[in-house]
Amino acid sequence: MKKSFFQSAATHGLLIGLALIILSLLDWSLGFYGLNTPFSLLTYVVFIGGLVWSAIAYRQQTGGYISYGQAFGYSITVAAVYAVLAAVFSLLLMQVIDPTYMENVWALTEETLLDAGMSQAQVDMVMEMSSKISHPAITFISSVFGTLLVSAIIALITSAIVKKVNTNPFAGGENL
Repeated sequence: MKKSFFQSAATHGLLIGLALIILSLLDWSLGFYGLNTPFSLLTYVVFIGGLVWSAIAYRQQTGGYISYGQAFGYSITVAAVYAVLAAVFSLLLMQVIDPTYMENVWALTEETLLDAGMSQAQVDMVMEMSSKISHPAITFISSVFGTLLVSAIIALITSAIVKKVNTNPFAGGENL
């Protein structure tokens, strides 16, 4: 049975999300908290690879051809599903699984800023501004939109790689 556009995108978004949640849990359990670790790079590799894989799978599902616009639209839909899943997971991690998560992130951030040569007054100002916008609702919304923005940039590039236009002059014009 052929899946619809959204069913297929939702399935791929959930699979990518599951893989990235496992990486996030591993990162958290090792105490890195996502701050400039090998897991940060690995997360991007898995996400980009997942977007390419999902667009290729959708291309195969729709007859082996996909236009740049179709690949981009599909990738953004996959990313939107992932973005919501990741934001929900982040809230669960920070509010339920590890309520001290943000305290640990703030401590690591402060240490990193001081090591980078910022004065204590500058660090205190950054930390104060950051704490004002760390409400769960703001975190959720900024997480979703931030993920979508980065995903759009990535999808612009990966869609050019994945597109495959039918050059058969007797084929329908659906991929033009």
